[in-house]
Amino acid sequence: MGGESGEVIMYVENYIIVGVLDNLNPEANYFKDYIFPIASAFFASILGAITAYFTLRHQDIIKIEKEKLDTTNKWTLIAQQVQAELFAFKSNYAPLKTGDPFERIAAIPTILFQPNPVTENFYNLSFLVPIGLQEDKAYSKWSQISKISSIFVNYNQLLELWVIRNAHNEDFKKKISDYYGGKAVGKLTNGEIIKAVGQAFLSSFFDLNEQVISLTDDLILEFGDFLKEFPKYAKSKINSKRLKSYGSVLMVSDEFNAAMSEMEERSAEPYSSDPSEVFKRQ
Repeated sequence: MGGESGEVIMYVENYIIVGVLDNLNPEANYFKDYIFPIASAFFASILGAITAYFTLRHQDIIKIEKEKLDTTNKWTLIAQQVQAELFAFKSNYAPLKTGDPFERIAAIPTILFQPNPVTENFYNLSFLVPIGLQEDKAYSKWSQISKISSIFVNYNQLLELWVIRNAHNEDFKKKISDYYGGKAVGKLTNGEIIKAVGQAFLSSFFDLNEQVISLTDDLILEFGDFLKEFPKYAKSKINSKRLKSYGSVLMVSDEFNAAMSEMEERSAEPYSSDPSEVFKRQ
């Protein structure tokens, strides 16, 4: 009996040891142990890359829309400054009702100002250009960068013309003073003015005077239209929904446009654009 019980005990102990060894060395699960961790890491990296891509893309889109808005408002403010300068020029002689060239040069004094030409680049306005132009569809003239640049280039040229016109006006007054001394210009006849300054100088002065009058009127109308229509058109090219907390497109109020309507009235035309015809009348 003692021997049998000893064998039983030994058998049980061996069974327990085998069970423990089996637990220590389970059958290998390659999917769980190798494939799943690798796949999880791979898909996690893919998901992270996709998330990063769409986050950056969203940020880029918002950045582009902000740049469009900032560009639109920048050019609107520049145009307002230009318009104010044009109004300042014209306020020195408006309303100009006479067509007599002598009275027209006398009506405009030497205008003191510091030329401040527009030197901004126009390349950042490319978002205004329609995509896929259709011949049968009407597009805003302010969708053309060449049109926008032309009015600012013309404004810069006008500044130069006003500088030259000022110089001519000072030369004109000096010639009159040198010839007649203290006699007031307003008391001189047209014939006396011709005698003092000469027909060649007057022809040049007449032509220059008409250039600044006409171009100032043209640009006042052009910039008035620009300030009215450009912000509206540019706004249609901006996704404002993405910029709710950033800002909005600047608009010129109708009240301001109404107040400036007098300045937008064109000056009277000269009765002749040919200086020789003017001199024949004297």
